[in-house]
Amino acid sequence: MAQASAYPGTDSAGPAQARTLDPDATVTVDRSAHAGLRALAHDAGRADEMPDEGARAAWAEHGAVMAAGLPPDVHRAVARFRAHGAPDEALLLRGLLPDLPDLGLTPGTLTPSAVSGDARFAALALLGVASLLGEPFSFRSLYGGRIVQHVLPVEEHRVAQTSGDSTDLLWHVEDAHRPDRCHYLALLCLRGAPEAVTQFASARAIRRMVGDRWARVLREPRFAVQPDTAHTNGVHHPSEDTGGEEKVCVLSGPDEDPRIRYDAIYLHPADPGDRDAAYALHLAAEAADATAVGHVLEPGEVLVLDNRRAVHGRTTFTARYDGTDRWLLRAMVCADLAAHRSRRGVRTLP
Repeated sequence: MAQASAYPGTDSAGPAQARTLDPDATVTVDRSAHAGLRALAHDAGRADEMPDEGARAAWAEHGAVMAAGLPPDVHRAVARFRAHGAPDEALLLRGLLPDLPDLGLTPGTLTPSAVSGDARFAALALLGVASLLGEPFSFRSLYGGRIVQHVLPVEEHRVAQTSGDSTDLLWHVEDAHRPDRCHYLALLCLRGAPEAVTQFASARAIRRMVGDRWARVLREPRFAVQPDTAHTNGVHHPSEDTGGEEKVCVLSGPDEDPRIRYDAIYLHPADPGDRDAAYALHLAAEAADATAVGHVLEPGEVLVLDNRRAVHGRTTFTARYDGTDRWLLRAMVCADLAAHRSRRGVRTLP
């Protein structure tokens, strides 16, 4: 997971061996919570987030009710994570959904029709976790504006660097081109793949490793970032077209608690001749490689990442496109309730 350097001979080779997640950032959910979650999902009736904003608002509200079925250990862990973060800016909930017998086949598209059975149950449970973090939302340009999105391999997207890719997914934050990008993202595994390692690295560790000189470069508005192809119907705009792009910084905030805005594919020096900016980006990718944490998601697990304080990616896995492939659900969360209210609670942003 590396960005090529403008300085010859310094390209990163990617993380050799990612660390495992800090045990203090892992909660094992008692199986006894499962029945209560199922009952709450049943009470939601036939509600679904399709096809309009009103339906999505009701879907999110049903998800918020699901939070009542989450055990106290989950509530405490999420509250601590929101207030204090974690060493790697990640929280893992093991065994949230231990049994999913009515899952069905992995869809062959990123925008399937309304989900049913255990996929629907899992989507509501994910929204329950998300509601403890803030307000679930999405963008109109992203997978039809769904607030619960599907992350699974699609053959025509296999090297697209999007949710449908099965090759190495390079270091990024979600929707780096948007100032209103999510504060948190939550991934729920429905069906796993043993070779698919989700990797993440904190902005704090990256800042520490790049050193003061290059951190200063990363803090300057010397970079531009474009929408990824998930927002542009598969069209990637060349990085040379920088004239109208807003200039942004990669690092911001205090050194002891920095924020990061990074994408190995879509973020680049605003000035193509700015060799220092290009090298600083290379060092950031190299630092992420060196400090990465890796985890293979198992069915029923939820991984929460701080999208403002960590980058993430994923290793290559073999996709079969036969209905048995890896399948995750994803929810994005706005933790700024004032901003959410100022948008009149709209779940799908333009």
